[in-house]
Amino acid sequence: MRARFVVLAALLGPTACIPSNVVARQDRLVTTAVDDLQFAPAGEFVPNGLYESVAITGDAALSLRKVYYLFAADGRYTAAALVEDAGGLAFQTLSGTWRSAQGSLQLDDGDVVRAEVCDEHLRLSAPSGVLVLRAGALQ
Repeated sequence: MRARFVVLAALLGPTACIPSNVVARQDRLVTTAVDDLQFAPAGEFVPNGLYESVAITGDAALSLRKVYYLFAADGRYTAAALVEDAGGLAFQTLSGTWRSAQGSLQLDDGDVVRAEVCDEHLRLSAPSGVLVLRAGALQ
């Protein structure tokens, strides 16, 4: 009986440990908490690529659970937001154009919002709340 246990333990042992090389290097590093990030005005920042929300505050947080933006260098964007309302959770999508100038971002003909950056993070501040996005990679 003890021999079976030793053989079983030997077989399970290697599968119980996941080597660190399975996780992408950037995902193994300790990240800075959103509240500790030191944002600066975006200036001539040009959003390009995929961004995913890491923090939503203010009135926007009452219904938004997660937001994704895909900005193209040619001034187009597409977005998806996971919204919670009385009917439950549902994704809402939109697409359009964006403009960036002097630390601000405007989607379509909407209000201009303040844009700030810190490393791979983008913080958008509007009267309805603050959205902090982190640059991501398309799979």
